[in-house]
Order: sequence, then C-alpha cells, then structure tokens
Amino acid sequence: MSTDPAEKIKPFSHLFPSMVPRTPDIGAGDKASFGDTTKKQGLQLQTPIINHGVDYVIVFRYPVKTSNNRLQMEQQVMYGLQSLTTKLARAQLFFEVKQGQERGTLLILVGCPQSRLYKEYKTERNRDFLLGISMDSPDFALNTDASNSSEKSSLRHGFTEADRLRLIYDILTSPENTGGADISPHVDPFVDSIMPLHNDDFNKKWISTWSKKWIINDDDLWNIRNHFGEKIAFYFAFLQFYFLWLAIPAGLGVLVYFTHSNTLSIWYSLSVLAWGIAFTEMWKRKQMELAVRWGVHNCSKHEKRRAAFKGDTTVADQVTGEEMPFVPAWKIVLRRGLTIPGVALGAVFLLVIVASVFTLQLFLHEYYTGPFHKILHYAPTVGYVLLIPTMSGVYSKWVRLLTNWEMHKTETSWEYNYTQKIFVANFLVGYLSLFFIAWIYIPFGDHVLPYLNEFNISHDHQKVDFQRLQDQLVYFVVTGQIVGFLTEMVVPYLMSWLMPKAKQLSAKVIHSGSSTANGDNNQEETTDISTSSTGDAEFIKKINREVGLEEYNIYTDYVEMVIQFGYVSMFSPVWPLTALCCIANNWVELRSDAVKICKYTRRPAPLRAESIGPWLRNMETIVWLSSITMGSFAYLFHPTTNLHSSHVPLYTLLAILLSEHLFAAFRLAIHAIISVIPDWSDLMIKKEDYKIKQNWLQRLDKAQGNLARQDEGRSLEDDPMAKIWCGDVDVGARTDVGMEFIRNQFKSS
Repeated sequence: MSTDPAEKIKPFSHLFPSMVPRTPDIGAGDKASFGDTTKKQGLQLQTPIINHGVDYVIVFRYPVKTSNNRLQMEQQVMYGLQSLTTKLARAQLFFEVKQGQERGTLLILVGCPQSRLYKEYKTERNRDFLLGISMDSPDFALNTDASNSSEKSSLRHGFTEADRLRLIYDILTSPENTGGADISPHVDPFVDSIMPLHNDDFNKKWISTWSKKWIINDDDLWNIRNHFGEKIAFYFAFLQFYFLWLAIPAGLGVLVYFTHSNTLSIWYSLSVLAWGIAFTEMWKRKQMELAVRWGVHNCSKHEKRRAAFKGDTTVADQVTGEEMPFVPAWKIVLRRGLTIPGVALGAVFLLVIVASVFTLQLFLHEYYTGPFHKILHYAPTVGYVLLIPTMSGVYSKWVRLLTNWEMHKTETSWEYNYTQKIFVANFLVGYLSLFFIAWIYIPFGDHVLPYLNEFNISHDHQKVDFQRLQDQLVYFVVTGQIVGFLTEMVVPYLMSWLMPKAKQLSAKVIHSGSSTANGDNNQEETTDISTSSTGDAEFIKKINREVGLEEYNIYTDYVEMVIQFGYVSMFSPVWPLTALCCIANNWVELRSDAVKICKYTRRPAPLRAESIGPWLRNMETIVWLSSITMGSFAYLFHPTTNLHSSHVPLYTLLAILLSEHLFAAFRLAIHAIISVIPDWSDLMIKKEDYKIKQNWLQRLDKAQGNLARQDEGRSLEDDPMAKIWCGDVDVGARTDVGMEFIRNQFKSS
C-alpha cells in the first residue's frame, strides 16, 4: 500500500475491498441506530459497515525535533513503523498509513477481513468452552437443527459492533504465537494508542433517547453492551441500579430532616446501615444476572496476559501447554513489597496537602477575624478546587508507574492493584476532613482557644457541635458535585470550542513562517488531506478530532460513585438530605457520562467483564466502616453527651463495638432473607448446564447406537443370568405366589 503523503486519499471503502462488500448508502438509511439490531444473516458474519470500514486507528507518534543524532532517530522511527506494519500483515489485517494533523504523528488505519474475524471468533468460542465461559458447545451455532442451536449465537444473528471491535482488539494485542499482532501502546516503539472510532449516528440516537427518558431500562443497557461492550455497560447498569436504590434513604432522609432538626436519628442510622448491606447484596445478584444474560459469566477465567509482561524466560502453561513468559515468584513478591513504601509515600504526600488545606479552611472560617477576612474566607475553597485535583492526578500517575513496575501477569491483576491504590487516594481526599472534624475537632476543638489567646489572635469562635461536620458534608455533597460536573462537562465543552480555533491560529502562524523560510515545501506535506475528496477529507478530520480527545478513564467514574456511596452510608445521618442530593446528581450523571463518552473522550475499546470488579469489595468495606461512624456519631452527637468528660473515649469505643455487632447481625439476617428469594441467574446457569450435558449425551447415544442395537438384539436364552433365574420370567405365576402368601397371613391372624 502506498504511504506517499502526496498521494490523494482514495475512498476508504476501496482500501479494504474484501472486508467491505459495499459502501453503506447513508441517504438510504443504512446507518446503525440506537436500539437497532443486526438482521439475521444465516451463518454469515456481517455487521453494519461504519466509518468506511476502518475498525481501529493506531496513533504512531515520534519526535521530530531531537537533541540526538537526527539520522539515527529517523532510522529508529522508520524501523518502528516497519515493525508495526509487519505485525499487522502477519496478523492478516488490512492497514493504511496516513499523515496525522500534528507533526510527528502517523495514523495507521486498520481493518479486518471477514475470514480473519471468523477465525478469531472460532478460537474464542473454543477457548471459552474449555474454560467454562460459554454454556453451549463451540459448534452449536453451526448446527442447522434449530432446536439444538443457541438462539443468541453470534454466527446465526451476526456480530454486534462491540463483538466485532473486541475480537479485532484481541487480534491486535494478542501474542504472535497465537496469531495476534502483539501490539501494545507504550511497549512497541512510538505506538501511542490504539483506538476505535465513534459511531456518530449511534451516539446521536443514544443522547437523544436518554435525554427524553426518566428511567433507563434493561433494553437501553443491552444497547450499550452491544455497542461499547460489557465493561462500559456494567458501569451504567451499576449507576442506574444505585440511582434507583437511593430512593429508600432519600425518602427516609426527607422525613427525618423535618422531624429531627438538630439531633441525629438513631433509627435512621440503623436504616441506612441495613440499606447499605442490602444494596451490596442485591447488586451481587444483579450483576450475576447481567453476566448470565450478556453471556459473560465466568469470563474472568480467561486471564489475558499483559503485553508489558515479558518475563525472564518462557515455560509451558500447566493447563493449556502454551509457552508463557515466566518470572520467579520471589522477584514478583519483592517488587510488590518494595512498592508499598512508594504508595505510602504518595498517600502521605496527598494526606499532608489535604490536611493543610483543611486546617487553613478551618482556621479562616472558625477563628480568623482579621484583615481581608471576607476575601480569605474563600481562599481554601479555591485552593481545594485547584490544588487537590492536580495533586490527585500526580498521585494517580505515580501509582500507575508503581503498578506497572510490579510485573503483573494479567490485566485483571493489574487492574485490581491499580484500583485499590486509586481508591486509597480518593478515600483520603473524600473522607479525611470529615473524620478529622468528627473525631478530633469536635471533641477537642475547644482546647485550641487558649493557644489562640496566647498568640493574640482575635476570634469569634462559638461552641463546637456537629453543625460544623454537617457544613463540611454539605460542601462535599452539593458544592463538590457541582464542581465535579463543571470540570467533567463544561470545561471539556469550552476546550472543544476553543482548541480548534487555537490550533487553526497556530497552524497559520507556523505555515506563514515556514513558507517564508522553506518556500513551498510544506505545501507538499499537507496535500494528503487538502487534495482529497470532500467526503474523505471530512472523515480524516473526524479521525484527527477523535485522536485529539482524552482517553476515557472508567476508574474516575467508578471512584466518584463509590466515594458518593460512602457519603450516603457513613455520613447521611449527620445530614439526612445527603441521599436526596445524590439521587438528583446521579440522574444528571447518567446522562452527562453518556455525553462525555460520546463527545469529549475517545471511544473505549469494548472489553468483556462479568462484574464491576474490586469496586464491590470497596463498597462492602465502606458499609463496615459505616457501622463504626454510626456508633461513634450516635454517642458523640447525642444531646446528653458531655464531650469534655474523661469517659468519652471509652464510651465511644463501646458504642462502636455495639454497632459492629449490629452490623454482623444485620448482614446475616439480610443474607438469609435474600437467599430465600429465587435467583434467576442461578436457574439459568443450571438450565444451560443441563442442556449442554443433554446435548452431549444425545451425541454419545448416536455414536454408540450400533453397540446398543446389538445388545438389544440378543435373545434372553443367551443371557447367562437366565440360567440362574430358570429361563423366561412368568410374571403372572410368580405374582400369584405372592398373593397366596398374603392370604395365608391374613387367615392365620
């Protein structure tokens, strides 16, 4: 294929002729729309052709200006590109190289032929069946008997868009010894990212549909699953499930708010504790149901090896026999042990930042009455909004480096460890100031006054009570979530409007300067786009626009919801309207996250998942912590509690001990009640398991049919047992003997 930048862009439907049987007629309504399903194609693997048949774009970035030997760098870049294209060719993928919008950027457009897709599909089906992921046999879909075939077979109904992109992503990233291209961003030289392109028609229909609906149903989630894959669909399913369940504490909270204005409600605290336990238990059942319904139950059994994990040597896998990279266990344990101080150092650094900002806020709000008091009153809030997200981002990059250094063999292991490190940071940012107020400032805040008088600091400080904790909680729940919405939606919108104008202005300045210095040389560099047809030029602009977007980070969305869940379960007794504010926020969050994925981030590669991962365990930990906060708050903030008494620490510990026992009792009771309710997913698993075994028994019976017919054709006289039982069995005569025994017994009695 030609990569000459001076060559005009040919229509993309002709770049991959064997993959694209025809170019969709946009005017005829061949666009994929929200809620549409692929028509039944028999045994063909056809899916709607979108984005001119381009499935993925590999972003290839290289430094143009370098302090090293320019010729040497040019050779390294050319070798990296040659290695990349060779891998694509070996994996039987189509590709085309195009000039990117930015200098030092190439765009490798990748497509997959149907035959290669079918081969990968068969490989996945066989692997899933061997690992117990798929409940039907690999050749069920090829069985022409409708009664024995899977109704949801991808072969029979055609691939969903997510299935196709996921299979192609597996081809791109799988090891070469399994037929893949073995391409990994930031591992292969100059490979910056691998990204699918957005389906603009689907995105428009999705946003339009959700903007008019109050409640998201299972069909909407099914459409997301078919388009973005199970991992993204599970996030929206969790958010919708959590949104609906918030109605319980929200309704109770409104009632408590108007009946307990200045005191904590013990019964509401117990209700929230029970709600948190019931929510996590019911979500376990819900995510199992979705995993079965979406056909990904047990998909975590297939542990995909990370491309970055190279190993010291290779050994044969004990289960499959495949050659796998190997690293001694002691080296992995040593590395992970050494990262603990690194994570602790990052957490302490973040802890100091949060504590400093909060201490300054507390001092200016509660004690300081000097010059510029009204202006300085807002300084901590501004600092919190600007400083904390920046430091959290630095911490996230730091722990990502540490997690990469830990040499995780699989993506699941890497994701779990990275998630836990991220959760630690957000736990500190979200809850540290609340814990400080509740357990340190309120009990001991009045002891600060003598030191203020000693330093001649004027203040109008009043008696410390739980109103200060309530104010801080309101800030996080209301102000914090508004700020989060602005940073997630408004800022990206403004950037998407300003950045193109800034790039155009910058390009004009650079172009005018370079034209003066180099004549018309640069005009030849841009003919790749400017001389192309109008339709293809628009498509290239679409690609460049999406390349300029940030990658979607599902961890930030999950951690936002989990931290919010902590506000509800641990602190809503302090301010009963917490759940009501969260339910309003989450209604907007469902739709704003959809807009964010469609417009302000790159399209994520579809990945399979059977749950929300370690976030469920984190929520269970938060529910346990809520039993501690509930007990301590119930005692510390009770009107009869004397916070200056020497017995406060002891009685607080006793209250916590009692609430933990209540937590254990509630959990056992709720688990017992839920276990009585019939589980649809468990029934379907048993049903499918029975069906597959029945199918194999039928095949076994057919294979052994001749032997069975020979056994049935044997005469009873030839049976060796007949000689013992005296030939033919006279049923009537021997039954009469038994009857006679019964008559004799009744006569003698």
